[in-house]
Amino acid sequence: MLRIPEEILDSIEAIHLPTIPQTVLRFLHLVDDEKTTFAELATLVSLDPALSARVMTVANSPALRGRGESKDLVSCLANIGTNLARTLAACLVVQNVFPPDLDSQDYDFTGFWGHSLRVAEVARAIAVENKYPDVDEAYLAGLLHDIGQLLLLGGLRSRYGLLLAASSDESVLRNSEKMELGTNHSAVGAWLVDQWDLSSFMADSILFHHNAADEIVTADKLSQIIWSAHTICHHHAAQEPLQQEQNADFTTVHSMLGVDVSNFITLYQHCSTRVSQFATALGISETVDAKTLPYTTTIPIEILRPPLKTNDTAYLQMAEMVQNMAMLQPLQRGFSSSQSEPEILLSIRESASILFGPGQFAFLMVQPEEAVLSGVNIIGQSVLLQKIKIFLDSDYSLAAGVALGEMPSSNTFEQKSSDTVSLADVQITRILGCDGLLYIPLKGRTRILGVMACGVSVSSYGSLKKRLPLMASFANMAATSLEDLREMQERERLLAERLKNSFELQARKVIHEAGNPLGIIKNYLEVVRKKLPDRGSKLNEINILGEEIDRVTHIIRRMSNITDEVTTIVGNVDVNNVIESMVALYGDSLFSKNGIIIEKDLDPELSVVTCDKDNIKQILFNLWNNASDAIEAGGFFIISTHDNVILDGRPYIEIRLSDTGPGLPPEVMQHLFQPLPPDKRRPGHSGLGLSIVAVLVEKLGGRITCQSKIGRGTRFSILLPKIMNVQL
Repeated sequence: MLRIPEEILDSIEAIHLPTIPQTVLRFLHLVDDEKTTFAELATLVSLDPALSARVMTVANSPALRGRGESKDLVSCLANIGTNLARTLAACLVVQNVFPPDLDSQDYDFTGFWGHSLRVAEVARAIAVENKYPDVDEAYLAGLLHDIGQLLLLGGLRSRYGLLLAASSDESVLRNSEKMELGTNHSAVGAWLVDQWDLSSFMADSILFHHNAADEIVTADKLSQIIWSAHTICHHHAAQEPLQQEQNADFTTVHSMLGVDVSNFITLYQHCSTRVSQFATALGISETVDAKTLPYTTTIPIEILRPPLKTNDTAYLQMAEMVQNMAMLQPLQRGFSSSQSEPEILLSIRESASILFGPGQFAFLMVQPEEAVLSGVNIIGQSVLLQKIKIFLDSDYSLAAGVALGEMPSSNTFEQKSSDTVSLADVQITRILGCDGLLYIPLKGRTRILGVMACGVSVSSYGSLKKRLPLMASFANMAATSLEDLREMQERERLLAERLKNSFELQARKVIHEAGNPLGIIKNYLEVVRKKLPDRGSKLNEINILGEEIDRVTHIIRRMSNITDEVTTIVGNVDVNNVIESMVALYGDSLFSKNGIIIEKDLDPELSVVTCDKDNIKQILFNLWNNASDAIEAGGFFIISTHDNVILDGRPYIEIRLSDTGPGLPPEVMQHLFQPLPPDKRRPGHSGLGLSIVAVLVEKLGGRITCQSKIGRGTRFSILLPKIMNVQL
């Protein structure tokens, strides 16, 4: 493998990947639509090599790698999340409209795009035919096989553009790359994929796709698939004489993968048709015989922008300010949609990496209570930064001087004396693993919130310095977003406190007002009980009613825990007896009057459990109430209990509730024990019943499961441990 020279690495680490504008715009629209799924986003992203590479890079960055390896676009987008995806889309729009170091020529990527998609489609078809275990991996490797060209063009704009202009095809280009750059686009593309640290041969397949036929036969299966897909597309796109039987490359494809040579034309034409359909859907004018390398058009970019009054310094500054405002405005919404400070800082850091990379970005925030700067706890930021505390005194650090507003920015590269660079600056440099630091203040509307530290190499600092005004505008916009979030959180805290106080007052009123009639009813029941001549079943029903009134009183008192301490009442509970008493009290109103037949199958040997009886009653009532609503007249509701159910070596008793209702649809089963959103609740129902059941079962140390089939009914199983670890 060719070693990539250091100067080339410095230029491509920024990963300025030119994307197809149509896909970026469509991506921006889709990610703004709350109904869009990650699968739909992935389908669109898979049509653009540059966009795919950017998504893979962000999802597999050190910041997000802890969420798991992302080898396909769906898992990548799920790892990134909607908010960060929206920010990513905004950054790509900015990059497309205001690319850095733009020369006088624009580039056409249509042929490159079409070729990449054709190789991807052919690779997928070959992978399917060969029963390759990860078809999406093969497609993605084919899509990215020439991504090194975009990396080199983004990093070495004019220099690499000359090589592209002088090359008729990839073979000529690779020879020019080796002589002029000391590397080639295959090696550069493999380098990018290596940064993702995947358990995959994807990087190798990109590295080997130009190797000779006698070499590729010893490679892994994925590399053989990508080489074969590229070979098929290259020969057909070049419109070479179709004498496949004599073509050594086609013979190699057949011997490696068993693809019938006679099917090459059909395979290529089918995949090419699909690409043409994609192009039409996106509004891209694409032809099969287009040059597969990015190439310059004859339209100077100056024609597309108004001329600047280059002799007017104020006008130039004003134009730069307007351009910066236009660039950063799309990012504002992405930041403002973040729900927490770590989330917004993560979005800010990833955006900075896209717009200003290469470099390591970190945040030191002002801690007013201690009057220090310290690192924050966000994904991918070293915990060592949290341990650094820099006093807000410019003598202690360059960062402190920036945070105090004594200078608009500061860096460790241009200090006249090493004495001005403190040990804290040296430590931060070492933590970020760079040559030096650039500090930019996070300046909100009213105060400086902290410092954005950018760790860069010596060679990168020169180009980054030119973009300092834009970085300052970006940091100010980021700080304003942080300030808005903090103000919103403070408003929510005050509102929540007012609501809490109001609720507590209302709860006290409810407890006071409801307590009187409940006490009267309880006393009246006692009078009735004493007057009953028959001390049998009627007395038992009176006692059950008394218990239920006590339970309601207990529930009401739980509404306030300010002065009235409500304790969990734990005791030995006969679950069969609880079920019998509840059937006597609620059986008629919930079931019999609705034409529902109750069947009981209670284990006479059921063990007594130690728990809160009221919790068991609440669990059963909520489930019975739901069943009563679901079962039609003539249906059955079956209650059974079972002793000595062993799960994970632990003994339980089981309460099983089965019905012959309509069953629960899959979308309900997915969120069964979660509160229903307001628009999904039935009139007169809070939508909290099953979520309360789940909480109470967990509180009792038990487990609850549900099985349901459409048209065949539903069954709940509640396991309660014989020896309970009761949560008081």
